Amino acid sequence: MKNEVRNKKLVCILNSNLKTFGGGEKLTAYVCKFFEDYFEGNVQIDIFAPYEKSYGEKERLPLTQEDLNRHFGMNLTKVREIPFASERNIFSSITRIRKIELFTRDYDFFVNLNFQSLERGFAKFNIYNCMFPPLIARTKNSIKYFVKRLLRWNFYKSYDTFVSISNFTDEWLKKYWPKVKNSTVIYPPVFNTADLEGRYDEVKKKNIILSVGRFFVEGHNKKQLEMVNFFVNNKDKFPGYEYHLVGNVQNVPGDLAYLDEIRKVASESKNIFIHENCPYEELLKLYKTAKIFWHATGYGIPEEREPEKMEHFGITTVEAMSYGAVPVVINKAGQKEIVEQDKSGFKWKTESECVEFTSKLINDDGLRRKMAEKAYTSLHAFSYESFYEKMKAVVEKKILQK
Repeated sequence: MKNEVRNKKLVCILNSNLKTFGGGEKLTAYVCKFFEDYFEGNVQIDIFAPYEKSYGEKERLPLTQEDLNRHFGMNLTKVREIPFASERNIFSSITRIRKIELFTRDYDFFVNLNFQSLERGFAKFNIYNCMFPPLIARTKNSIKYFVKRLLRWNFYKSYDTFVSISNFTDEWLKKYWPKVKNSTVIYPPVFNTADLEGRYDEVKKKNIILSVGRFFVEGHNKKQLEMVNFFVNNKDKFPGYEYHLVGNVQNVPGDLAYLDEIRKVASESKNIFIHENCPYEELLKLYKTAKIFWHATGYGIPEEREPEKMEHFGITTVEAMSYGAVPVVINKAGQKEIVEQDKSGFKWKTESECVEFTSKLINDDGLRRKMAEKAYTSLHAFSYESFYEKMKAVVEKKILQK
């Protein structure tokens, strides 16, 4: 027993958005599962979750292992969260970053899962899990560009490897950070293969269009307001169908105002339903009953000019497909890698295309069933088993190099 304790591996994971329970946070939970499985439980995993005191939030209780398990349907046993608050001031960013960096020194593994993070890693092995790389500066002639480029060099060197969540992300990683050569694409896992069996049950399907994503206004906003307008403007083309929107919302004035605006437009139709901060079991029920899945992140935004505002992968799209909901999603960024046009779903560029493809599925139930079956059976690349094998290869390659 003493030898087991002495050999226990220590893993540090950085994610300051843990309480949002979004796609990046589900990936965080699966990274924890990987380390638990890889080290056969002889591991302690600490999730470092810094946050700013703001909007009257004086303190926050740490999220528990049970919180992660409940929200994501998992069974983690070796995880704890270590939160700390920082005041919002001119020095808070510098002090927060330095504290995180020093914190990583005591660990065997450090995995940075913070969106567009710049913290360095000082553990024995350091992995940067890239959702999307932060841009140095829009113009290379600025002083800001040269200063950040100098600081970035030490940042690059601190990581043993970079893991991109999609080919889209990896392409921009290499454009923004050309010094990074050691990157690998590993899709986030969405399910265990054993759990996939029986998920798609046509008998349970109802006339429901579903969208899933956090309600927020910054960054890669999920464009729920635009999709609600799609439904309201074309409701005569969706006879007998309901539109359900699911998502968490934080107690942030801008996000709450955005949700209120969505509600106002949604009130123009009796067939739109908003599920704010709904329980995991309620979400599963909607996945099981929905026939069609909508996703619009990046709509109205030029992909080449603002790639950070796209959907960098699309966990909810894969989740919906695994339950036989046919995806009708925007033809941009990570979504293009998930959906095979005219086979496992449809990809659109304009509102009229979204409406056309949706109507096609509504009016041809045989086509919808055929595409639902294809969507359900085309997802191995997004399984936990595939994720585990690829993460194992990354970890073991670095161990051998050391």
